[in-house]
Amino acid sequence: MSLWQIIQRLLPFVRPYRSLVISTLLLTLVGSLAAQVNPFVLRYTVDTVQGLLNRGQGLAEGWHLLLWVSGLLLGKEVINTGITFGQKYYGEKIRISVSGALAEAAVTKILGYELGFFSEGGNQTGKLQTRIDRGVESLMKLVQNFFIDILPLFANALVALGVMFYANVWVGLVALSILPVYFWLSYRQADRLNGTRRNLRALREEKNHGLISIIDSIVVIKSFVREAYEG
Repeated sequence: MSLWQIIQRLLPFVRPYRSLVISTLLLTLVGSLAAQVNPFVLRYTVDTVQGLLNRGQGLAEGWHLLLWVSGLLLGKEVINTGITFGQKYYGEKIRISVSGALAEAAVTKILGYELGFFSEGGNQTGKLQTRIDRGVESLMKLVQNFFIDILPLFANALVALGVMFYANVWVGLVALSILPVYFWLSYRQADRLNGTRRNLRALREEKNHGLISIIDSIVVIKSFVREAYEG
């Protein structure tokens, strides 16, 4: 199943929390714009200081510039701290809400399966439970990473790319040409790790199935094998 198909199936579970999603998107937009304040402030500061030097003026005439730049950068950091906290807060609320809805939907769907489904080797007790838990956990990580990590980085990259084109077209073209290489490397890395994740999931399912089987049969096992202190 592709990433786009996974997102399409997650949409019905995320749609009831659209207000949280919109709030996260607005915070992401403000954060991506605030992240580009430094280059403009630096450019303005350098141009202003150079103008002061050309006119033969010193620190006495430029102290107000120093205070203004310091206050602006400090305010930007305070805003960024609030934005980061808001993104994590809303992202965590989305993760908790959607995970509950997914777990409930999984249980409801399993209750509608026929008995033959549970008698298959891959759907035994422990294996099925592990698969459901890991599936819900993976989907929740996808939702959380999308709103907390991927979306802010993507928005910052778009705004930074626009700033690069505004400053110098050739610099923007070089940055734009690097993006396909980055996406290709990320895709190859995820493709190579896919088989490892499947093997680890199968190993967890086998271990959990064995553990639950031992717990279910512990009375029979203890009737034949008892510890010394059990008499």
